[in-house]
Amino acid sequence: MNEFRRHQISVLFVEDNESIRNLYIKWLEKRVEKVHYASNGQEGMELFTQYQPDLLISDISMPIINGLEMIKKIKQANPGLYVIIMSAYSFKEYFLEAISLGVNGYLIKPVEPDKLFAMVDELAGYILMHKALEEKERKRQIAESNLKRSLEEKEILLKEVHHRVKNNMQIISSILKMQERLINDPKLKTVLGESQNRIRSMALIHENLYSNENLANIQFKNYVQALVNTISRSYSNQQKTVTFHFDIEDVFLPIDIGIPCGLIINELISNSFKHAFPDRKEGNISISLEHNGDGAYTLLVADDGIGVNSSFSPDSAKSLGMRIVLKLIDQIEAELSYDFSEGTKYFIRFNL
Repeated sequence: MNEFRRHQISVLFVEDNESIRNLYIKWLEKRVEKVHYASNGQEGMELFTQYQPDLLISDISMPIINGLEMIKKIKQANPGLYVIIMSAYSFKEYFLEAISLGVNGYLIKPVEPDKLFAMVDELAGYILMHKALEEKERKRQIAESNLKRSLEEKEILLKEVHHRVKNNMQIISSILKMQERLINDPKLKTVLGESQNRIRSMALIHENLYSNENLANIQFKNYVQALVNTISRSYSNQQKTVTFHFDIEDVFLPIDIGIPCGLIINELISNSFKHAFPDRKEGNISISLEHNGDGAYTLLVADDGIGVNSSFSPDSAKSLGMRIVLKLIDQIEAELSYDFSEGTKYFIRFNL
């Protein structure tokens, strides 16, 4: 025999002839890591169930259950099992049935050990490669599971951060409200009220992120509608009805764009409430967000109020609100244009 290689596989050897069985077991034990043996098909099935060997080597003609019937039953539950048949019979029917069962080798007795072991060597290579792939896949699944668990933990933590930031902002807003109630100066009350709106607009961002599955991007349409409702309530003491019109694409904006856009909307809507409809009981404010392609968007905030003086320029405005708007526009590297021919229209163009 050729110099042998010991393979890290297990073999079930099924043979009813005791002398042949003992001889091949002795040789196989030097070739593979573990050998189990049985004297008939029934015993072979029981041992296979117990030990789940990598390779089955079996005779055909055996008492109780023959080799082909045993292989058929085992293959039903283990279709990928590697099988070698060693038989004294070269009948065509046996050979065809063995092929139909997916047998990997058919050797006619008496079998020269070198021929059997050459086949064992070949099949051991496939078995070990399959095991390596299974182990690689197992490790990949473990790594994927660990990564998924880590991401879930980070998402929970990030949700909690957004939740706490929102709560802290609401506390600050409540403190400003308490301060507002303690003072009588109308101008100071207005300043505190505007500051509350700015804080609420940021708190709404974190509330939006906390309630969405996407923790990095803001569902802008829902956010704007919630923001408008909040601002409208703060001006509810005015004896006028303002109708809002929305045309906002269903888009998610990153937080570093969403917060500035929310604050810009807050300032421009507040200006409309304060200045656009002085002698009217009704008015309209429009907010739209249009995707212009290639990551470019245009945010429009408009009202149908009295407008402003044609000589007015936002760039030279001294009001805090407009100065905040200009700073925020610079922050997101946007472009501002406006039209005061009929009411006020502010166009803010930015890129994602």
